[in-house]
Amino acid sequence: MPLDEFDRGIISSLQEDARMPVAAIADRVALSPTPVSRRIKRLEDDGIIRGYAPVLDPRKLGFELDAYVLINLAAHSDDNIERFESAIQANPYVIACHAVTGDMDYLVHVIARDVEHLSEITLKSLVRIPGVRDVKSIIVLETIKEKRALPLD
Repeated sequence: MPLDEFDRGIISSLQEDARMPVAAIADRVALSPTPVSRRIKRLEDDGIIRGYAPVLDPRKLGFELDAYVLINLAAHSDDNIERFESAIQANPYVIACHAVTGDMDYLVHVIARDVEHLSEITLKSLVRIPGVRDVKSIIVLETIKEKRALPLD
């Protein structure tokens, strides 16, 4: 669905602050609140806006370590993939998982309290998933850029 300048302005405003009042968005995009509300509803109904969530600071919640774990499966059978993906879904420290191209099968984003906690997550959870063959960890030293906002051009 093509977005017009008003839709892009509305989305941009919501990406900046999802709690922004409709009246403030309306002022920004030069529409009255009623059409802005209708457009937001349409964007939600069309699945362009999938939801609203607070952006949390992991460090303030005790998660000092951010890591990426690269995982290869021993075989790409339906059973292996299903077991792996179920275990990943159930692990609260896995905040994202992507099937990827290249040398590894999955890129798993993990948060942990510290190195020992990462070791526990990796050695007692991820490595023990039936069908996992190789696991490599990458620890984030510093985050240079992190945005959830998508470009709208």
